[in-house]
Amino acid sequence: MLPPVRGQLTANAPIGKQTWFGVGGPAEMLFRPADSADLAVFLAALPPEIPLTVIGVGSNLLVRDGGIRGLTIRMGRGCAGVTIEGDEVCVGASALDRIVACAAA
Repeated sequence: MLPPVRGQLTANAPIGKQTWFGVGGPAEMLFRPADSADLAVFLAALPPEIPLTVIGVGSNLLVRDGGIRGLTIRMGRGCAGVTIEGDEVCVGASALDRIVACAAA
C-alpha cells in the first residue's frame, strides 16, 4: 500500500533508541528518505488515510512505550542542507541548529 522509495522503509523500527533520550517503543513503519526529492515523490503517492508523524533528528522527543502508530518519517542527512543566498538562509528540515547558526554567522 506504500509507494516505492529510494530511501529506507522499515517495519516495526526501534525508533525510541534513535532519539536523544533513547527511550520508547517502535515505529509501526519508518521511512528515511534519501533526499528531499525522494520524500516529495513518496508523499505525493502516499494514501491520505495512513497516519503520519514527521520527526527530525530526535532531539527533545519522547516516544511512548507503545511506539508510534502508522508511518513515521525521520528526516536525515539528505534533508539537512543549509544554503545562504544574499540575506536569505534556506534550511532543510533535519539541519541541526548549531550548523544553521554557524552558517548564518
